[in-house]
Amino acid sequence: MKYREVKCNLPKEISEEFTEFLNELGTQGHYEILFDSEQKRPKQGIFADNTNIHVYLAEEDLEKEIKIRIHLKLYASENSYIESRIVETKEFEEAYKEFYKPFIIGQKFVIIPSWEKESQEGLSLLQKIPNSIPLYMNPGLAFGTGHHETTKLMLERISEIVQEGMQILDMGTGSGILSIACGLLGAKEVTAIDIDPNAVQASLFNISENHFAHKTHFEVIEGGFEHPKVFEKSYDLVLANITFAVISQNIYHISKIKSNRFLFSGITIEKWKDILEIFQTYLKGQSVYEKEFNEWIIIDWKRV
Repeated sequence: MKYREVKCNLPKEISEEFTEFLNELGTQGHYEILFDSEQKRPKQGIFADNTNIHVYLAEEDLEKEIKIRIHLKLYASENSYIESRIVETKEFEEAYKEFYKPFIIGQKFVIIPSWEKESQEGLSLLQKIPNSIPLYMNPGLAFGTGHHETTKLMLERISEIVQEGMQILDMGTGSGILSIACGLLGAKEVTAIDIDPNAVQASLFNISENHFAHKTHFEVIEGGFEHPKVFEKSYDLVLANITFAVISQNIYHISKIKSNRFLFSGITIEKWKDILEIFQTYLKGQSVYEKEFNEWIIIDWKRV
């Protein structure tokens, strides 16, 4: 089997909107290259403020490639480029591995690709941080590697507030990285949910790749915010690393979740005041912690 690989170079400032566009369009997978120091446009030097996103489509799906080209033409006509080629299945499945290496997040976690469990690089990082926790990941395409600012903010805060015996709900779990982190910190029960069946499979695989000192019970569900299972239990903490648009569209369902504490990320500084107004209207309570990182913000919200 073959795939259509579409390489896109575009301004970082529109990368989030571009990713949302890809999710709506429907692709075989997509990922952002975060270690490429040569973000070049043909004949025009290096764009430090651009990023590279590789998109994978079915071989015959030229129509979607054309839509991607039109989208970039409309929103970044002077500061983007695109190229495509046909690749074999093996290239498609292994593409992101070249750019995904062990790295440290915060004071506790060392993220290690599951195919590099015994790598010297990963072992060296574990030795570098006293009492560090290895978190093994195979993010797959499009789900979440831990490199994005919002995921880093979430993992740092999780490591500070998650305690043994807690019950956690992870809304939009993606690769499962936040759910796994909670399990590694001793959460008693973690319910993870995602609307994408591929994300559900990725989460289940990544959970199986990790070793939990405590007997954490994981339940991974395919569905959205209105899924009945979301409302069956009470939670000590709800995680939502999702965009402002998704939060605002689903705030009614979020407000019905049985929890007094929510950890939100995926929100840009530009939308900070707007999201606080929404929380005050629907969730009541107040923000007890906020932190900004590269134009993104995390909000730890407690209900009264």
